[in-house]
Amino acid sequence: MIIVISLFKSLTILCLLTFVISCASLEKLKFWGDEEEIELPASLTEFEQSKSIVELWSFNLGKYELLGRITPSLSSNSIFYITSEGKIFVIDTNTGKELWTKDTGDIVSGGIESKFKTLIYGTLDGEVVVLDQVSGNEIWRAQSTGEILSSPLTDGSIVAAQSSDGSLTGFDLRTGIRKWVHNSTVPSLSLRGTATPILELGFIFTGFANGKVVMIYPESGAIRLEFPVTLNEGTSELERIIDVDGKSIVSSNTLVSASYQGNITAIDLEQGRPIWKEKLSTIKDLVESKSKVIAINDKDIIKGFGLSTGVILWQQNGLKLRGLTSPVNIEGNIAVGDFEGYIHILNASDGSFLGRSQISKNPILEIVSEGDKLAVIDEKGRLFFLSLK
Repeated sequence: MIIVISLFKSLTILCLLTFVISCASLEKLKFWGDEEEIELPASLTEFEQSKSIVELWSFNLGKYELLGRITPSLSSNSIFYITSEGKIFVIDTNTGKELWTKDTGDIVSGGIESKFKTLIYGTLDGEVVVLDQVSGNEIWRAQSTGEILSSPLTDGSIVAAQSSDGSLTGFDLRTGIRKWVHNSTVPSLSLRGTATPILELGFIFTGFANGKVVMIYPESGAIRLEFPVTLNEGTSELERIIDVDGKSIVSSNTLVSASYQGNITAIDLEQGRPIWKEKLSTIKDLVESKSKVIAINDKDIIKGFGLSTGVILWQQNGLKLRGLTSPVNIEGNIAVGDFEGYIHILNASDGSFLGRSQISKNPILEIVSEGDKLAVIDEKGRLFFLSLK
C-alpha cells in the first residue's frame, strides 16, 4: 500500500533504511539526542521442527512489477498466473512444466481468478477481462469504474470486481454486460489498494476505504448488510485512514473484518450486530483455523483470536517487522512468508513454530494454499511450488 509523500522524504527514508540494514547485527539503534528507538526485524531463533517444507519445483515468471495485488490461482492439476505485463502462465502442478502461455498485452493490476472454466483478471485501465481457461481465447472484456487492484471473483453467474474509486461492479459472466454497481464514499486520503471480495453463504463480502464492510446479493447488487469495522474518529487526515484492505472471513455465520489503524470486528450475520471488537491495525488478509481468527498487525505480530469471543488466545512476536505476507491456512496450520525468503509454519492452536525453510534470497510477496501444497511468488518473479510434510 502506498501513500504519496514528497521526494525529499522518500530519499530520507531510503537512506535511513539502508543504514538500518547495514547494522543488522544490532537489535536497536538510537541516535544522539533522540530518545526514540528504531526497531530492527526480529532475529530468527532455532526450534525443533515437526513439519518440513519440501520444494517440488520452481518456475521463472520473468520481470515482476507490483502494480496491484496479483496472486496465483491454484487447482489440483494447474497453477494459473498473470504478470503485471499481461503474460499468462498455466503450469502443470505435477511436473512444473508450462502447459501454455499467452501475452494479452494488458497492464494487469488484479487477478487471477480461475473458476467455471474461465480466467478472470483486472487491468490498471479498469477493464475486467474473461478468457477461456483451456484455450486462452478472450470471451469478453468490459469497463469498470476505475483501476482494479485485487482479484475479481465469480459465482458462475456474476463477475464482481472492486475498483480503487470505492465501487464494486457486477458483470454477467456469460455476456460481460454490466448488471449493477455498488458505490462507497472514499475519504480524501486513503491507502492505494482495495480489499479482495470473497463469496460465502451465497453472498459477496468486501471492505472499503471508508472502514465499512458490506454483504451483497450477487444477482442484484442489493445490500443485505453494511457495517463499520472502524469509525472515522482521527484528528488528522493521516489518522483517519481506516481502509479495510485485507480479505475478511466468514465462519459459523460470523463475519470478521479488520482495518488499518482501527479494529478487528466480528459481526453476527443473522442479527447484524457486533459480537466483539478489538484494537488492531492491518492491511493483510485474515484467516480462520481451529475456531480461531489469525491476524497479523502492521508490526508483523501474529495474533490468534477466539472466533466466538474475540479473546486473544496467543500472540507470536518471533517474526516482528519481518515483512510478512498475508497468512494462509494449510491443513489447519498457518503459513506466512517473509522479507528474507523464508516460509514459516505455525501451529494455529497456540502460535508456536512447527517448520521453517528459506526457499529464496528475495522477499516473499504472495502465498496461496490448496490441500498440503503452497504456491509462492517472490520479489523477482519466481514461482515456487511447495509441499508440507
